[in-house]
Amino acid sequence: MAKLIGCLAMSHAPQLMLNPDHWGLLNNREKERLPDKPELDRETAEVKWAKWNGCMEAIAKLRQKLEAFDPDVLIVVGDDQHENLVDDNMPPFSIYMGEEVEARDRLRYLNQPKSENRTKYRVDAKLAGALVAGLMDEGFDPAYSKRTRYDGGLGHAFARVLKFLTPDATRRIIPVMVNTYYPPAPSAHRCAQFGVALAKLIDRFPSADRVVVIGSGGLSHTKIDEQLDERFIRALQHNDTDYMSAMPASVLVEGTSEIRNWIVTATAANCSGTMVDYFPLYRTRTGVGCAMGFAYWQLN
Repeated sequence: MAKLIGCLAMSHAPQLMLNPDHWGLLNNREKERLPDKPELDRETAEVKWAKWNGCMEAIAKLRQKLEAFDPDVLIVVGDDQHENLVDDNMPPFSIYMGEEVEARDRLRYLNQPKSENRTKYRVDAKLAGALVAGLMDEGFDPAYSKRTRYDGGLGHAFARVLKFLTPDATRRIIPVMVNTYYPPAPSAHRCAQFGVALAKLIDRFPSADRVVVIGSGGLSHTKIDEQLDERFIRALQHNDTDYMSAMPASVLVEGTSEIRNWIVTATAANCSGTMVDYFPLYRTRTGVGCAMGFAYWQLN
């Protein structure tokens, strides 16, 4: 049987793709006239660069961890922001099960052409199909797709994490899209149930494949909430799935909603997680930015 051997999670926000000298290109919400936070005067250019370099080091550690796991298949759990899931059909959970798929990590902030940074990935269509069928037996009704409509292939949540963690694109993947961003989104409790079912179905699949689940997104943004992040990280480290399952929809909004992808991943692992690092990357004195998290779960 296939075996879930480990899990990873990391942020994918554009501040990872741009060094601090270019953060002014991002949406800093000036029109909202948010109040300044004097305590953020400490976020000097030197501090921003130190945090950003820390993120790069954390990604390198996750890449090393992935190489140590040496999986055959990567199941990437990410959200889709009007890329392949749009307003004519917005399922809570959707699995891509075509034979292959492209992903493009081009940055519009740098006016990069749409043809830039395209990578083709092999998809484990057999396991993906088994997950769709098995999830139905587990009480879910997942959507599935064999084609992408977005001109970049998979959305940014998948393209960026794959580029960072497996730049050689040698491993088979399965993209699992969770509608975290557009209400009504699946509850934290439903995401936790989904993670449990996902792990069960992986271990039931008749193959010798070694599988790693990767959660993409989060943590709090674009208004950083360090206290929320701290509580979630503590739950991750203690395998407190009760806390994760009870997180209210009122806090899982905008970019912070991507914590749902971490919940799927953490409950699939069902063991204490290890935080490699956490960096709140503030880009304005008003608290706008992205809090970056990097974690892994070592399964027995």
